[in-house]
Amino acid sequence: MSGQDILFYIFSTLAIAFSILVVAGKNPINSAFSLVLVFFCVAADYALMHAHLIATLQILVYAG
Repeated sequence: MSGQDILFYIFSTLAIAFSILVVAGKNPINSAFSLVLVFFCVAADYALMHAHLIATLQILVYAG
């Protein structure tokens, strides 16, 4: 397993954890912040898959 695979699993796990916090959060501000973190984790996964345009669009459109 390469370092790129390990980073992919880390960012994927973080995205799942933050998405659970989005749904389970009682405060809407915390849920919105968790949603932005999910978008950044997904963008990092796209960047690790060498889809840099999609990663950039993920940040600009959804998290921006």
